Amino acid sequence: MNAMLRLILGQAVLALVLVATTVSAQTVLIDFGSDTSFRGLSVVNPDANGNNWNNIAPGAFFSDLIDTNGVATTIDFGFSTPVGTDSYNGPAGDTSAGAAASVGNTDIDAAALGDLGVLNAAFDFVAERDTRFEIQGLDPSKQYDLTFFGSHKYSGNATTLYSVYTDNTYSTVVGSATLDIQDLVDPSLHNRDTVATISGLSPQTGDILYVQFTGTNGDYGYLNSLKITAVPEPASAVVAIGLVGIAAASRRCRV
Repeated sequence: MNAMLRLILGQAVLALVLVATTVSAQTVLIDFGSDTSFRGLSVVNPDANGNNWNNIAPGAFFSDLIDTNGVATTIDFGFSTPVGTDSYNGPAGDTSAGAAASVGNTDIDAAALGDLGVLNAAFDFVAERDTRFEIQGLDPSKQYDLTFFGSHKYSGNATTLYSVYTDNTYSTVVGSATLDIQDLVDPSLHNRDTVATISGLSPQTGDILYVQFTGTNGDYGYLNSLKITAVPEPASAVVAIGLVGIAAASRRCRV
């Protein structure tokens, strides 16, 4: 292998690494409930998986959420409607003794939940009818996947509907998913191993995702934690890889 060919191959490998970095997914994790919320508990960063979380309680607007690496992003979060937070009858059952004394009772299948399978994050939740929030500061060149974990027992509604809308009128749905937050037959059995995901969402009006969740029969909906995954639009990835191929072909022609 001559020196020129080695140089070309080295540059091609470097270019592919740069492309892989460019198209890799950015992930933001949100724990609904914190040390400051009612019977709530924050995730201590980093968690057992090495990921960093944003601990969110109602009543505040959260700017520049951190990603799983602990790096600040442009993503902001805020509720648009009133919502309550608690942990009672969530995955830990009766938490009237307090969060610190009860978190060890949290019953989830951590492996099945993946990044969301963290005790402190699953422990508490927000709940209300027609709860709305906005995920702001999104990149219009990317698409986003939203993964929801909701879990509660003895609920008035066993299923929660999560929906994303085009704007703050919440009239046109662009994506939705349902999740059984408790067993459909036995209300004493909370959801411990299942998430709901809405994939391929482009930022809507104002580079925002307008999200609503509620019980499917009009009762309370539940949300314990949320995973936001940002990936480049498919066309962007194809263009980037194509440019690498063109550059490599050009160099081959000059050899």
